[in-house]
Amino acid sequence: MLRFTKRDLYNYVHSQRIAQLNDGDAAAAISYLEGKVNADMMTVARYTKTTGDQLGSLFWADGQMMADYQLFGDVLAFDATYRSNKYKKPLVVFSGSNHHKQTAIFGFALLQDEEVRTYRWMLLNMLDVMESKKPSVVVTDGDKAMRAAIADVLPSARHRLCGWHLEKNCVLRVKEPEFRKVFKKAVYANFDVAEFEEYWRTAVKSLGLMENSWVKSTYELRQSWATAYLRGTFCTSYKTTSRCEGINAFVKGFLKSTNSLLELVQSLDRVVKDYRNNELTAQFYSSYYTPVLTTGLDKIELFAAKLYTRAVFKEVRKQIKGVGSLLFLGKDSISTTSVYKFSSVGNRSRVRKVLYDPSEPKIECDCMMWNSEGIPCCHIFCVMKYEGLGEIPPGLILRRWCKDAKEWTASSTCDSLGHTSRLLRYGALCSSMSVVAKLASDDAADFFLARDALTSLARRLQLRRGNTVAQDERVREQDVVRDPAVTRTKGAPKRGREMGSSTNAVPGGKRRCCTSCGLPSHTKRTCMSQRETSQAGYPEGTSATIGDPSSGEPSGNRSGRSCSEVCLMIWVIFDM
Repeated sequence: MLRFTKRDLYNYVHSQRIAQLNDGDAAAAISYLEGKVNADMMTVARYTKTTGDQLGSLFWADGQMMADYQLFGDVLAFDATYRSNKYKKPLVVFSGSNHHKQTAIFGFALLQDEEVRTYRWMLLNMLDVMESKKPSVVVTDGDKAMRAAIADVLPSARHRLCGWHLEKNCVLRVKEPEFRKVFKKAVYANFDVAEFEEYWRTAVKSLGLMENSWVKSTYELRQSWATAYLRGTFCTSYKTTSRCEGINAFVKGFLKSTNSLLELVQSLDRVVKDYRNNELTAQFYSSYYTPVLTTGLDKIELFAAKLYTRAVFKEVRKQIKGVGSLLFLGKDSISTTSVYKFSSVGNRSRVRKVLYDPSEPKIECDCMMWNSEGIPCCHIFCVMKYEGLGEIPPGLILRRWCKDAKEWTASSTCDSLGHTSRLLRYGALCSSMSVVAKLASDDAADFFLARDALTSLARRLQLRRGNTVAQDERVREQDVVRDPAVTRTKGAPKRGREMGSSTNAVPGGKRRCCTSCGLPSHTKRTCMSQRETSQAGYPEGTSATIGDPSSGEPSGNRSGRSCSEVCLMIWVIFDM
């Protein structure tokens, strides 16, 4: 017979949570991240403090995130989500697409506010943690402060605006229903630049929207959203931040607006575990997946099935099947290069040209699908059919889409020195260990076999290194981090009682005013003027640097200036 009720259990759990926050919510979250450092010696966390010792912004990433970024960080997407914690701090999730075309998490950030300087601090620290590897494309929702920070920190990256957010704004800003269809086609259709310009000019003029302010301002940004201007730019099929929206929706399933910072960080760990389990499952199925050959080009199709992950192979197979809908128009020769011309049954007026040089071998198509998505198009496969090629040329194989993407990258850098190569080897080992763990956990005998083998291997490695694991561990000095103030985010507050109003206010009574500025509707703790004063010396890009604790800024931005805020880092250097 149980001697406690369900309510007793809830009360006990609540008391345990309260006990974790004895030293404050922010301090508990920082301590939790320090514990992650002890478990994963590659984990890094950085944060800022205000002059009142309150937590400002926080960024963190573990070793697997850093390794994944080195492999798949060529296209970076991030978006701010709200109502994830009781301080209303915006949560930013850095993400990309892995070799299974699934979401890969690269890091998290909690922001003090949504100003340009805060986004700049976030990006500078993200780059510094990621060994200065810059993405070639950044996908965002088009927030002005975010755009300004990207232009400053990542000037060489192509900034792609989210098509989903543009469509949403189109509905709100343009009342003409027909324009919504026109705009959607302008965003996604595979126009040439001249075709896009003609289509846009004709459509806008016919609908009488030449003077619409939103239409004009959006057109000025067309190079950031129109597929016609982004052809040839590798985006891993990112056309919207719908993946970010999906991540945010998934994350919110683990979070509540009343979460403490500690609960937030712990919940995000569970989110990451779910995504990594999805990758592990996809890798397992890709390794043992044997497709039924259906295209008629069996040799090419089988080669692609053995090479690519299951998700990517399905897209490649669509292109192989597309060979059947092409019309061969002719072949010209220029020196050693052959020029093939094709049109499709559905659009005979559009002619595609494919250059083939057998001496390299090299195949290029002017549809630029390989440049944009990293897989050969149907026109290239048609040339392979005519030339009798049974395998995809090495120059057309993008290793990030292959089954062995992580293993291949690690083996190619196994003799290299430097932190980046170490990250790649670390990521490859984590991937291999995950496969071992999944296979061995199904059976008790397999579990003991794997455990004993790994324990034996660890001892052998320790003996090779003199019975010690060489590491440079710098313990963070005792630091006081107070709980943050409630952040005022962009956009309208949640419907219901107005912000700052009180349902218990006495009609005609004296309203409570802030003791700092004398204005009503807030207190000294949430006073904006107080925050502006405390942020006057916001440390733009100031942080400690891995391996160089005397420096307070990321590499490439070391001004050496003093700041009213302190940016600290929890670090452990794992010397391979």
